[in-house]
Amino acid sequence: MFFSLSSLNNAGGSGVPSARGDQNQNREQTSEDLQGTRDRSDIQRFLAGDDRGFEDLMNRYRQRAYATALGLTGNHDDAMDAVQKAFINVYRTLDRFHLGEPFFPWLYRIVRNAALNQRRNEGRHRGDVPLEWVHKGDGRPDPLQQTELEDLRRCLWSRLGEMSPEQREVFVLYHFQGLKYRRIAEALGIPVGTVMSRLHTARMQLRSALGLEDES
Repeated sequence: MFFSLSSLNNAGGSGVPSARGDQNQNREQTSEDLQGTRDRSDIQRFLAGDDRGFEDLMNRYRQRAYATALGLTGNHDDAMDAVQKAFINVYRTLDRFHLGEPFFPWLYRIVRNAALNQRRNEGRHRGDVPLEWVHKGDGRPDPLQQTELEDLRRCLWSRLGEMSPEQREVFVLYHFQGLKYRRIAEALGIPVGTVMSRLHTARMQLRSALGLEDES
């Protein structure tokens, strides 16, 4: 899920159900069900002695794990170290995972702990954010667009660094990871209302910092 400035205008829907909303929710649920089926299959293969099950599982979540670690550590090297340590931990403890639960919230907590430990150990923040996190929809920016995106990337990451860790974490999970409120709440172990409140505050701070006018 790529971040766009227009997404800052979306502070939540009107709360009025629609047929299109129901259809989208059904498609999302079907996608989650398929993902859960693949995850369980790979985990069962690994627990039965097939290491390829673990490789397939981690390959599917590698990018999301890296994005999570990068959002918490602030630079590429620390994020890569954190992901490596997290995956080793997953390898050692996967037999403790409950197959009836979604896998990503469990993985997220492991990556999160590894990233926070890495950041405390290294004590540095270089702000190395991949350009693809802030990208035009057609995927083919011209040189001027590339320059603008570079400037936006630096400004965006700088402002994200000024947020509280709690607000930044929710913002990254929603806008960069594409998680819904309920999944974020499960991953962080907090109420959905707290997720919405932190996300709203983070959006308002970022809009103000980037000089975007409030829409009323």
